[in-house]
Amino acid sequence: MQMRFSYQAPTAGKHEVGIAGDFTGWKIFALQEMGDKYLISFNLEPGLYRYKYIVDGVWQPDPSHFQRETDPFGGENSLVRVAPDAKALSWAEAVASAAQEGLRSLINITRYAMKSLELRFKWPAALAEQVELLIEGEELPLRVVGKIGGECYWHIDLELEDAVPVQIAVYHQGKRLYLGASVQEESAGEYWYLDYEDYPLFELPDWVAQGTIYQIFMDRFCNGDARLNQDFSESYYRDLRTPPAPGTYLQANQEYYHFIPDWYEVAPLKQSQFLPEGKPDWWCFYGGDIAGVRSKLNYLAELGVNILYFNPLWEAKSVHKYDAADFEQVDPHFGTAVDLKSLVKEAQARGMRVILDVAFNHSGESFWAFKDCVEKGEASEYWNWYDWHKWPLPQPLPIDFKPREYYQCWWGIKDMPDLNYDLARRHPEENYIRHIEEAEVNSALVEHILEAAAWWIEYIGMDGFRLDVPEEVPYWFWELFRKRIKRIKPDAWLVGEIWHNASAWISPLYFDSVMNYAYFNSPVLEYFIHLLADKAEFQKRILEGLAVYPTRVARAMMNLLGSHDTQRIYSLAKGDIARVKQAIFFQMSFIGTPHIYYGDEIALPGTRDPDNRRPFNWRWQESAEAVDLREYYRRLIALRQAQPLLVEGEFEFVELGEGVLAYRRYLGEESLYCVINRGEDECRLQAREILFSEGGVRQEDECVVLAAGALCIYFNHRGHRERRDLTANQHE
Repeated sequence: MQMRFSYQAPTAGKHEVGIAGDFTGWKIFALQEMGDKYLISFNLEPGLYRYKYIVDGVWQPDPSHFQRETDPFGGENSLVRVAPDAKALSWAEAVASAAQEGLRSLINITRYAMKSLELRFKWPAALAEQVELLIEGEELPLRVVGKIGGECYWHIDLELEDAVPVQIAVYHQGKRLYLGASVQEESAGEYWYLDYEDYPLFELPDWVAQGTIYQIFMDRFCNGDARLNQDFSESYYRDLRTPPAPGTYLQANQEYYHFIPDWYEVAPLKQSQFLPEGKPDWWCFYGGDIAGVRSKLNYLAELGVNILYFNPLWEAKSVHKYDAADFEQVDPHFGTAVDLKSLVKEAQARGMRVILDVAFNHSGESFWAFKDCVEKGEASEYWNWYDWHKWPLPQPLPIDFKPREYYQCWWGIKDMPDLNYDLARRHPEENYIRHIEEAEVNSALVEHILEAAAWWIEYIGMDGFRLDVPEEVPYWFWELFRKRIKRIKPDAWLVGEIWHNASAWISPLYFDSVMNYAYFNSPVLEYFIHLLADKAEFQKRILEGLAVYPTRVARAMMNLLGSHDTQRIYSLAKGDIARVKQAIFFQMSFIGTPHIYYGDEIALPGTRDPDNRRPFNWRWQESAEAVDLREYYRRLIALRQAQPLLVEGEFEFVELGEGVLAYRRYLGEESLYCVINRGEDECRLQAREILFSEGGVRQEDECVVLAAGALCIYFNHRGHRERRDLTANQHE
């Protein structure tokens, strides 16, 4: 079986990435750089394999894969199991398995409102043409929502007043199977009782699915008040303001913070004049601020976005602000807390929601509690807020300072010391503890963080949080966090930054949804931008995502094409705007909440961090390509907001021939069809009402002809039948 291994670096810069494992004889094979990812594929026989990544010479387990074992050297190997191709079950075998396991093993129920449920049922794809729910004398059809391997996931939404007797009926080639309290063929057997009170309430904010997200990296969006420009007067910049002597470079690990007065001078973000060739400037500021965002609210409203997502706004030394100096202070070079509160109110008055990026895995080294520890050692009342290995720290820090010898820190970065939630365990062991009863809770730290989070919701007025590296914080903390925030604002949105299957974190206990890297960003980029995946592989991975997450969750997933952690989509596509437009088209017409990284709408380029965090180009109207792309975004956002099917509709792929990607969004008998002609020949459709088109599209009687590369969305009225081959997509 072909297995693709991928590594996403959590830190900026170019990396040397290799892999070694059982399948390489523990010889190192180099991964190929592809945008932000490093990729390699192996053809592996069924079995269990051990492996490690080698990143810049350091051997480590796969950070996105949590099946591991201890290696003989005190570290960990990652484990991957390659299963043999599943043997297709016969009807008799499937019936026998269902009878042995029972209906509960085949269904999953999510309760979204007091008496509202989604019921999901999984069954071998080749063994059902129709599935129904028998309930109170009615036969209600289930719809296929996704597929994993050889199993289809069927679903239905229900409103219940009381506990009701139910059965699932499966129809296949003239045969019928009834599953309830018993499993019986041909005639109904015992019913099973479905009671909404048996399931925890998992309410998601309704406004998320209706939204379009716009992410703002504050320092690089707009400078609205030059009086706030960095003067580096804060104590944490002391000794970090000296440039190297002319003709020399900064020493290793030496920082030089400075301000760039020319907003459009972006060359330092690719090559610093203070560092050797290939090293960018990570320490420069441009002066974006709260006043700048307020001055551009009309721009954002005209674009159509209605959820603003800010990278961290609290006080911090860095330009990115993930190294907090104080969890409850707005950075003074952005403005004041009153300024931010006013901005949030003004945005909300325009119908926009506002969410904030927060990082509670670590603080900054300039954080007041950490500074107290550095000064006082074990005498500090905050000493146990961090995992210390030895003290005192050398003063001044040497060039070859190794922070992990002194304290635990995020990926070995001295600026980001990890917070210590569980007094009985160190990182990373504490992260895997689910139940608070199993932890020795660091109560003072936990309460401080919860109070800080509450301040952003209660005082500033934020509508939710994007939670940075949440899998590096104990599960039980997120349970406390959710309870606190939802008690203050029940419709607050909690979205986690998780790059892989996040089903362990999405629940009534933890998060509403996540940044959809695994089942949106990755397959979309590999299919539309990198051209690594064919249509079958793309559809397979999209359907897996729809099978993994409940439908209401899927509608609230943050579907992103790029972010501050990735290269920009325009640069990944090497300026091929047609490929970019196809990816955007799918994003805006797929299930989930579209996300725009500031500047992507005007084709802002950007490679590795910090080049992907360029100042916004407010001269964008001078570029015909930028004007065209922004209008393309605006039209699609407006269409999505005007057409409920694009928000609430079910999703299925439609087969319209090789080279054509087609799918429909539907409710009942109403359907919108979305078609992208990725082939070299024209594509002819029976379309009655075109809602959106791009590229060579012409009308011929009741047909529409799409040239190669063209795309469109069209509406078919009730009773009109479109040629579809569902067998090829759902029951193969």
